[in-house]
Amino acid sequence: MSLQGSSIAISLQCPRSMKSDRSTRYFETFHARFYPQGTRSMPTNLPNPTSTSNAENGNNSLVRITGSHIWAFVLVYAAISLVLRFAPLPENFATFGAFAYFCGLMLRGPSRWVVPAVALFVADCIGHFLGIPGMGFYHIPSMLLNYAGMAAFGSVGAVTGWIWKRRKVSSQLAFATLPASVLAGSALFFLISNFGAWLDPRMGYETSVGGLMNCYWMGIPFWRSSLSSDLVFGVAFVMVAWAVSSRFATRAQAR
Repeated sequence: MSLQGSSIAISLQCPRSMKSDRSTRYFETFHARFYPQGTRSMPTNLPNPTSTSNAENGNNSLVRITGSHIWAFVLVYAAISLVLRFAPLPENFATFGAFAYFCGLMLRGPSRWVVPAVALFVADCIGHFLGIPGMGFYHIPSMLLNYAGMAAFGSVGAVTGWIWKRRKVSSQLAFATLPASVLAGSALFFLISNFGAWLDPRMGYETSVGGLMNCYWMGIPFWRSSLSSDLVFGVAFVMVAWAVSSRFATRAQAR
């Protein structure tokens, strides 16, 4: 697996008027490392945001993040997800959905699904061996569908990144569509994981269409908590990665 290929690209279109040198440097180098040199690239013909002359608009704007930076964020977010898994938070308020989305958006190949699954499995192992109520191993088909829902959440992130690249979506539009994309992933996880809950005989649902619909209906209050955490952390994980990367790019250019 190549770490250099672990990335996505989004074209940037920055405002022409900048009120300070600092903001100018920020937009000019925004996410300058989101995409490593020598890998897949998405060249654009966007104008140089610091120039008012078309003749000076030779610099392409390209969103980049290097493979090493991607994995730094992945490790940090995995640690946050594990810690918050055992924190005294409201039920179903967790970051694993957001983490799966981030991995799907940023990583390439099987790693975008394997990494979140491994992190969730580690959390399940810890919860099982510590005997924490509501955590650990349970009905195997239901548990596997929970992991399948997590993989589907990551797939939504992967598809979102692919669309952003293919359509050469601007950063403004990407930021605007990010919450909707996370919402779609959260809804897909809800449908798959609750189907697994319906299969679990311990839940007591009838093995009929009516029982399945009742399972989904009873799960809505729990999904509200999951949806809140998915939206908060899903958007935050992506935005923080972009902001920190642009900060590093700004400092590198200043040298």
